[in-house]
Amino acid sequence: MQAQKTMRLHRCHALVGLFLCSGTIHAQEVKYIDLSHGSQQTELRHPPSLDCPEGGICGGYSGASVACGAPDWRDPRALGVYLLKVSPPDINPEEPVDVEFKLLNTGSVPVEVPVSPDLSYLQPADESIPFTYSSLALVTRVKSEQQAPALSSVGYVQLYGAGDHKESMLTLKPGEWIRVRGEVKLWACPSEPVEASLQGEFWLRTNTFRPHPGGSSTEISNLYPNATPTPATAVHFLCPSK
Repeated sequence: MQAQKTMRLHRCHALVGLFLCSGTIHAQEVKYIDLSHGSQQTELRHPPSLDCPEGGICGGYSGASVACGAPDWRDPRALGVYLLKVSPPDINPEEPVDVEFKLLNTGSVPVEVPVSPDLSYLQPADESIPFTYSSLALVTRVKSEQQAPALSSVGYVQLYGAGDHKESMLTLKPGEWIRVRGEVKLWACPSEPVEASLQGEFWLRTNTFRPHPGGSSTEISNLYPNATPTPATAVHFLCPSK
């Protein structure tokens, strides 16, 4: 009788352990991307301008339109952006900051994300053909209550992908993550020394690039997986040079 009780207890412990481990079995890093060396190739081509009649006005134009929506809390997709490293922590507003991001699938279903550092190679050989691509911005948002008005500015690095370039897209299973290192140039930095914090965020988008003679237009649609809150990183802004 005692042996049977001990066996049942061991089985129970084994089942509990299996249950606890099942949620983290895919908890691993699946890719590391270093954007800190060299420049990304992001400029897209368009057909040359048409010949202009004598005395006429001609030329191209470029523009973008953005379609916005809102997150749905019932969406099983979710992502969280952690700032693993911010260097230096004493930030010169005129210099870029070296940031290492961790993008974690915090939801319950796989999420496909772009992972190519370069956009231009995703464009078709024929520069007149429209094409659609995905973009992922890993964002640092600066917040400081010491500024009046309160400071809130952003900087980001960006990755790209397209369906016909399979290597440019990656499916993150729940619990999996990628690490991305890059130099971030912050916008609207404070004009005097101040204590602040950096918060990790993301922008996931679908973009359609439509070239035309002399220019282009881009239609941007925001995608809204749920954003998991992550800890902020304390930093100190130095006084910019005069």
